[in-house]
Amino acid sequence: MFGNLAGEHMAVLLVLVLLEVGTLVLLWRDRTRSQLTKVVWTVVVIALPVVGALGFLVNWALGRLADRLNRAH
Repeated sequence: MFGNLAGEHMAVLLVLVLLEVGTLVLLWRDRTRSQLTKVVWTVVVIALPVVGALGFLVNWALGRLADRLNRAH
């Protein structure tokens, strides 16, 4: 099945897998989100691999930025 994949394809596949796994680890270690939110984001990240992961990462970064701005005032 994977016999005809070139090295570049394997590198891209590895990056995508690391993006997915990293996103899911970050999601499930986040203590500010409810279990339901984590389950929904997990489904989105798995169903829409790149878009879901990037969407969560943008959402996570904006949430952290908003928290920092709220603490500054």
